[in-house]
Formats: sequence, C-alpha cells, structure tokens
Amino acid sequence: EYKRKVYEYNIEVHRRKVLIVSYIMYLTDSHKLCSSSPRRWHVRPIFKERSIYSHYNTLIREQRLVHSSLYFNFTRMSPTTFEELAQLVGPRLVRKAFRHDVLSVGEILGATLRYLATGESMTDIMYAFRMGKSTVSKIIVECCNAIWDILKDKVLIEQNTNGWMKISKDFERKWQMPHCVGDLDGKHVIHQAFPNSGSTNYNYKGSHSTILLALCDADYNFTYVNIGMPRRCSDGGVLKSCALGKQILNNSLGFPEPSPISETSGIIPYFIVVDEAFPLLTSMMRPYPGRGKQKLPINKKIFNYRLSRARRCIENCFGILASRWRIYRQAIIASEETVNSIIKATVVLHNFIKNKETDYGLLSHNYSVNDEVISHQRRSQVPGLMLVSQMSSNFYDQNAKDIRTKLTEYFSNKGAVPFQYNYV
Repeated sequence: EYKRKVYEYNIEVHRRKVLIVSYIMYLTDSHKLCSSSPRRWHVRPIFKERSIYSHYNTLIREQRLVHSSLYFNFTRMSPTTFEELAQLVGPRLVRKAFRHDVLSVGEILGATLRYLATGESMTDIMYAFRMGKSTVSKIIVECCNAIWDILKDKVLIEQNTNGWMKISKDFERKWQMPHCVGDLDGKHVIHQAFPNSGSTNYNYKGSHSTILLALCDADYNFTYVNIGMPRRCSDGGVLKSCALGKQILNNSLGFPEPSPISETSGIIPYFIVVDEAFPLLTSMMRPYPGRGKQKLPINKKIFNYRLSRARRCIENCFGILASRWRIYRQAIIASEETVNSIIKATVVLHNFIKNKETDYGLLSHNYSVNDEVISHQRRSQVPGLMLVSQMSSNFYDQNAKDIRTKLTEYFSNKGAVPFQYNYV
C-alpha cells in the first residue's frame, strides 16, 4: 500500500511539472506572436528600384553627360571634382557586399552632398535616393567623417612659419594689411536639442547650438577651425576655453618673428584681425570702440576701415559656406556626432571645391578684392549661423595698445591707400 501511494504521488508531481512547462511555453509563444508581426517584405519595393529610379542613377548621371552646370548645382561641384573626391574617400566608404544591392561609393557620396547642399530632411533623401532612413543616417555620418579625415591634411594649412608668412604676404598684396596672418570669427551653428543634454548647448538667443570658431586666409580659405566647446561654456569664455584660443593666447601657433613694416614703424608682431567681440592682444588686432554719436579722430576711423576691409575674408567665408551648404539655413536635426561631422565636412569641402572649381562664377560672383562693398557679406547672417556675442573680456595690456597705435599711424601716412578717405 505504501509503495502504491508513493508511486501515485510521483506520477502527480511529474504531471504537474509537465503542465507548468507546457504553460510557460504557451505564454512564451503567445508573447512572440503579439509583440512582433511578420515582415511584409525583406526590402521595400521602392528601394528595389534604386538602380533605375534613384536620383543618383537618373538626375546625376544624366546631368553629368548633358548639363554640367545643373550637375554643379545639384552636387555643388563639377563631374570631374566629384569623381576625384569619390576616388579619395572611396576606400573608406566601400561596403561589404552582404547583399546584391550594396550601395556604391557614388551613391553614398551623392546622397551626402545633396543632404548638405539642400538641408532637406533625411526622409527626403531616403525617397530621393531610394534607401532606408537608417541607412541614410548612417552613411551621412560615415561619409562626412571620411571627407574630413581625407581632406583635412590636404586643404588646411600646415601651421609653421612659412605657411603663416605666405598668408601674411597675400593679405598685404590683396587687402593692404601687413603682418596679418588671418581673420578670426565665431558662429553658433543652430541645431535641435541633443537627447539628455538639458541646457548644455543652450545659447543666449534661446536656441541650442554648437560653436564654430574659424580662422581664414586672404583667399576665403579656412585655415584652422575649432568645433564645439567645453560643456556650459559661455560666449565670453569661448576664446580661453577652446584649443585654438589657447594657442593664440599663449602665442604657440608658430607665427613669424616680429619685424618692421616700414622704416619708421618699429617692430610689429604678426597678428590676427578680429572684431569687437574679441580682446585686443599683441597677436590680435581689434577696431577702436566708438560708433554712432561717439566720434573718432580721422586716423582711428581709417584704422577701423582698413581693419574692417581685411575682415571681409572671414565674413565671406561664412557667407559662401552658408550659401553653398544650405544645411546651415535652418536648425540641423541630427545627433551631436552627426552635427559635428557635418560641420567638419563642409569646412574642408569649402576649401576643396573653391580651389578646384575656378571656372564657375558661383565662387567669384560678388567676392571681389577691390575696395567695393562685398554684397555676399550678408549671407553669413542666416538662421542656422548666428554671431557669437562676446569671445572674451575687453581688457588689454599697454603693449597691444602701442602696436595698434603704430598701425594707426602707418595707415594714415606711409601705408595709406587713396580710396580709404572715401569711407571715413
């Protein structure tokens, strides 16, 4: 009797275990069925026709053969320059052929350039180039990073004495500004708030932005850029907080040794031209304060005009940048990584295209180097690019003041140009 009861007990325990396991398996299968619906297709039909109907395989290829000017408008470069750029960045963009419809380098580059040139959403690029939205987002970052990594050493100057000396000679020849090694300015690049960023990138205009600090030469080429600042860095702390500002303040950029600019000028250091947002330093010349009802002596007005005339280069750099890459015409909707990649890519593309496309009027129109007002200066004032209000404090030492005084005397005497009196 005892053995029979034990046997029945064991049978019941086993039965219950089987029921429990079966119930668990039932719940698991039911959850899978409810949480994931079967895919309607492996590849959406619209994407299957990419090789026939995408903009790369229709508009870009057609314009390449028939309308080179429209090709330039579509990609912001000529077919020859596009092919050269594709060859340079191609090894970084070649994708492993897991599927038969793997993206080509031309498709990746074409989609990225169109995104930068128009400022359209990634969804618009998805439909135009017939590729998934997640694919568009991924290839834009990859392509922008590849463009920066490949071109930065080719189009940004090498920071040594010879490089700065060449820039100085160009400024003196084209803009009559001796010992100038560049123009410096900063912009807020407006973008949507990054996830979990709080007020980190919140600026004084009530929007979120990343600061772009840039130095340029006499030919509208960017020579040095600093993108992004330390967390919660105010406009007033930009210069002393960024790498470029620290090098300027420490005189560690390798400028040529100070020398006279005339027989009577005395020793003048090489300097960067800036506006009122920056401090007056021995290596950084800003205009005299005083506008409107506060009148300045004629020699100070001449100095301010000559300095402003030389500063047109950086204003035009930002103007051309925003005119060509209309991604800057509105707030950029992207992640922090993508925004930084976009800024870096457009900066080096600016130099690369400008030096390649000498035959297209788009680059030279209204950017003359004479004494006329340059109309495209206003193009740097666009919704997606805002001025940085104050880079640092306005305190300066006596040496910087003495150097500005020497330059003021030089521009009114030995270094005077005939047309300067028409603008003061």
